[in-house]
Amino acid sequence: MLSITLTIAVLVSLALAFSLIPLLSAQFITDADAGQAPIAEQRGLLARIGHRLESVSDAYERSLGVVLRHPIGAGLICVALVGAGILTYRVIGTGFLPEMDEGAFVLDSWSPGGTALAETDRQMHVVERILADIPEVEGTSRRTGAELGLFATEQNRGDMVVRLVPASKRHRTSIEVINDVRTRIESALPRLRIEFVQILSDVINDLAGNAKPVDIKLFGPDLAALDAYGKQLGIPLAKVDGIEDLFNGVSEPNAELAMTIDAAKLNVAGLTIEQLGDQVTGALMGVEAGTVRLDDRSVGVRVRAPDSVRFVLGHLTALPILLRPGSGRAPLGAFASFVPIDTRGELRRENQQQMIDMTADIADRSLGDIMKDVKAVVESNPAPPGIRLEIAGQYASQQQAFRALLVVLGLAALSVIMVMVVQFRSFVEPFVVLLAAPLSFVGALLLLLLTGTVLNVSSFMGLILLVGLIVKNGIILLDFTHHRLRQDGITLEAALREAGRVRLRPILMTTLCTLFGLLPLALGLGAGSELQRPLALAVIGGLALSTPITLYIVPTLLVAVRGRNYRESATGMP
Repeated sequence: MLSITLTIAVLVSLALAFSLIPLLSAQFITDADAGQAPIAEQRGLLARIGHRLESVSDAYERSLGVVLRHPIGAGLICVALVGAGILTYRVIGTGFLPEMDEGAFVLDSWSPGGTALAETDRQMHVVERILADIPEVEGTSRRTGAELGLFATEQNRGDMVVRLVPASKRHRTSIEVINDVRTRIESALPRLRIEFVQILSDVINDLAGNAKPVDIKLFGPDLAALDAYGKQLGIPLAKVDGIEDLFNGVSEPNAELAMTIDAAKLNVAGLTIEQLGDQVTGALMGVEAGTVRLDDRSVGVRVRAPDSVRFVLGHLTALPILLRPGSGRAPLGAFASFVPIDTRGELRRENQQQMIDMTADIADRSLGDIMKDVKAVVESNPAPPGIRLEIAGQYASQQQAFRALLVVLGLAALSVIMVMVVQFRSFVEPFVVLLAAPLSFVGALLLLLLTGTVLNVSSFMGLILLVGLIVKNGIILLDFTHHRLRQDGITLEAALREAGRVRLRPILMTTLCTLFGLLPLALGLGAGSELQRPLALAVIGGLALSTPITLYIVPTLLVAVRGRNYRESATGMP
């Protein structure tokens, strides 16, 4: 959407530059405005600023003449910038999407497997009291129990939406509040498993299929081996700095009763296993028994055994079973026995393969730095034979997005080169101008590093945007250079110095306009600015460095390639 909006805006501005702006200029701009009036007639603040810019242009022309005579120095600066870029890229953190302070978050909870609904509710009351003591919390709402929303869940699960006071009325961000709440809950309820997520982030991650930043999937045919390796891997992973709410994928067992049927006794009674199973299921789960019609609705009726029978082992064995017609009834204990067992709460599969899913949130460190440590833990604890490990989650999406954006960056550079080849009718100038782009990326990375912003999808899009902005300044400078070469037949060095003096003002004006236009986003002003702040910082840092590169390095490299005495005829041929 950003690229579409920007493309439309540029096309509209191009149409205005060819039509409306010349008409308005002819109507309203005077000779004094254009600087054509005698200096004695020019008055006011704007005139003084214009005189100062003229002196700056003259100083730039003289300094450019000095730099043009030292191409080796320019080459060394390029090498230094490349080295600084490589070093900064290794140091800077990487992430997927920018973090936002949404003013609310969701707290998901899991009490130990088999926990009764009443006990789960008691623990959630403790959580509510903890949240009530947090000054930034404005209100909460929760769902607990066997049915959350449109799907059935276990009685030990629940979620809670926590709403914070407006950002202007609190001194901590939502992330800091979450860290405080996490510490308090873990101290009060150590066996309660909790996870935190902001609402918009939760929606985006669910749509992308990556609910957690750290997600390690273990595949294998032996569930016991998967559980053992998950527990083994979870111990060192929990010690990784920045890992929060780690879940090793091994669900706590649920208490169940295993019913064993004596087929011989059942045959003597004249019943089949299916018939017995239907009667037991009907008593425990209930059977439909019609509807009750009220004034405004119909209520379904389901008949089942009372809870005093269903949930008490001694009473369960006394459950009456209907025998063959005319044979009366017999207790369930005459045909079956019950043994308490612990079973796995859930079984997960992906692409028809059995798996367990190890997940974790992150805090205080970038996703890329944490995943480096996670990979080191995985390498030091290799998977046993028969188990396949796959790293998924937001990190996998980040890597995929970065690869796609690299392709887009390459296509953008290729498109820009094609346009400049048509403009300059040469491959030298396009490649020299485009060289300023990767060198300017150093400025973008440095500003991201200084502001503590990670390199994510948003800031990567800023690097792509930089290609067009940087090349524009180079075209402004070298197009006038070629004009002077063709019209006056002067040497390349003289043409570059004159072009620099004449074109310095439009280059500075377009650069400053872009920088000040992006400043509100870079400062994080406005709703939702956190999403675009990395983009703005990347563009500001890259554009700030690209200006001296375009003004000094690009002309110097062109002289080094063409020669300072290079001339061009009126036909454009050397």
